Amino acid sequence: FPVTILPELSDRFHGRLSLLSKSDGTDLCIGCQACARVCPCDDLIQIEMHRDADKKPVIDRFTIDLGRCIFCGNCTEVCPVDCIKFLPDFELADYSREALVLDKKDLTLSGEESDQWRKQHGLAETVA
Repeated sequence: FPVTILPELSDRFHGRLSLLSKSDGTDLCIGCQACARVCPCDDLIQIEMHRDADKKPVIDRFTIDLGRCIFCGNCTEVCPVDCIKFLPDFELADYSREALVLDKKDLTLSGEESDQWRKQHGLAETVA
């Protein structure tokens, strides 16, 4: 009974959404909002950003409402920098709808976790 056996999931499994980061831990997202525009669920993905003094994008707010997400994968396919990806996490239930709204802190993987994900899926590491 105490032994937990996890199911084998396909690489194409659509679990929890996450944001990959660069190897140094900085944001990979460029704030283009292509994911928000292609989402069939309207205001599901919300992004607010500004440009710093060097004209580089800085993401101030990135939220995804998993309670409304239909896990279609359009956002992952359209991203020009491949920063939004599905993880194999499938236990997403919660007691309140508010807890299903994930912000940038909840979504972003560390540089090390992102590199590990890329290595598992045969993608090149992203450096600064």
